[in-house]
Amino acid sequence: MSENIENNTQVKEETADETKQPDVKQLVDQEVSKAISNIKSNLDNAYKERDEALSQIEKIKVEKRQAEISSLEQQGKHSEAMQMKLNEMNAKLEAYEQKNIELSRDNAVRTQLNSLNFKSEKAANMAYSDIVKSLKKDALGNWVNENGASIDETVSNYAKDDNNEFLFSVKANMGSGITPAKPSTGTTPVSSIKDMTTDEMLNAVSKGQIKVAGDWSQ
Repeated sequence: MSENIENNTQVKEETADETKQPDVKQLVDQEVSKAISNIKSNLDNAYKERDEALSQIEKIKVEKRQAEISSLEQQGKHSEAMQMKLNEMNAKLEAYEQKNIELSRDNAVRTQLNSLNFKSEKAANMAYSDIVKSLKKDALGNWVNENGASIDETVSNYAKDDNNEFLFSVKANMGSGITPAKPSTGTTPVSSIKDMTTDEMLNAVSKGQIKVAGDWSQ
């Protein structure tokens, strides 16, 4: 009788000990979650501070240029002041032109990729990044890869590469290639901005062929 009581007591004690033991996996998950949350918060704050610093630096540069132009005008050096304004405008135009060229390239790549069946958006973005990084402009101003293949050929070859098969739901056929997709409206390549008249530039902007951002009033 006493032996049964001792056994029952021992079982109860072991059960109590098991109940008191913490869930190690849950504790680890909680700590990892906290760590990730802290890292993300720190990164967000760091990026915010960086963006604010860059914005402040750009603001100082603009104010400095405006002060220099104003000083030249006050000294009667209108020619030098005008040259500074022209240099600043040319720099802006070149930046906008480069951005427009890149947008035209990016749109052409995405248009071709839209004809493929990716497993996920992440897979599509990975393919997009790989292909864009492989492109450069040839002597005629066309986007080609290191072997001189056009964008549609580059995308087709990328899709047929066995090393990239894991990105697709259905492997690309081994025929002549992907049928080139039509580019989206408003992304037709335009001539160099520097060679355009004011009317041509305004017309291109209205059609969305030139993406304009920033303040042009300065």
